[in-house]
Order: sequence, then C-alpha cells, then structure tokens
Amino acid sequence: MTNHTPNPKDPVSRNAAPAIAHLNADHADALLDMARALGGCPEATSARCLDADTTALTLEANTSTDTLTLRIPYAEPITDAAGLRKATVKLAHRARAMLDAER
Repeated sequence: MTNHTPNPKDPVSRNAAPAIAHLNADHADALLDMARALGGCPEATSARCLDADTTALTLEANTSTDTLTLRIPYAEPITDAAGLRKATVKLAHRARAMLDAER
C-alpha cells in the first residue's frame, strides 16, 4: 500500500502510483539509503515513498522514536515516468556512494 495521494496539478505525481508501488515493494533498501544520506535522517530504520513529483521524492522515514516526512530533490526537474526512473536511479547511486564514503 502506498497511500499515494497524487497532486492533480503535477504531471509526474498524477501518474506516479505504479512507480511508487514498485519502489516500495522492490527497493526499500535504496529508499532507506536515500533517507539516511540525502534526507538528513541517518537514524532512519525504514523508509517508503509517499509521492514523486517533478522536483523530488517524498519519503516517510521511521526512526526508533519518530516518523518523518522527507523531500529528496532530484538533480534536475523531470516531466514523465521515464524521467522519474532515471532520477530515482541517480538518487539511489548518489545515496549509496555517500554512505560508502562514510564507512
């Protein structure tokens, strides 16, 4: 379940439900990396995607004491599902590289 409520004015958000479901089902590890490295929440224990729009992913990150909503901006705005996939892959790679550099 994504609890995705699309923004009707945003062309990416309107069509993001399948991509969000895929991210949450198959890429929870990448979402957690994004929350920790790019969302400023190193204490996150889990994360899931709530929305994707033209400028960022919106994640829900859980810690041992709280649930936070984080915005993870893309390197540049996107306009469609193909752009969403590319932007999300870039975010995942950047987050993983940042976490690997910290080890």
